[in-house]
Amino acid sequence: MDNNNPVKKLILGFNSNLCRCKKCPSYPGHKDKMVYCERAKSPYMVKKISCLCPKCRVWKLNRFAETYYCASGAAPLSRI
Repeated sequence: MDNNNPVKKLILGFNSNLCRCKKCPSYPGHKDKMVYCERAKSPYMVKKISCLCPKCRVWKLNRFAETYYCASGAAPLSRI
């Protein structure tokens, strides 16, 4: 992500408030950054237990289709 782009910062800030990653059973912990669908995959090992992406408002608002972004990285449709 371009840290100097104010629009991208605004979108990420908005989505961070809607994000459910920390409540997900697959969240890797370590105070890892969230909103993987918009950022990138986690640098930590992810155990694919269950995925909350389809229940997340960020996922729904952006009409994402995949799951486990924490393990695979940002969605192709990401605006960030």
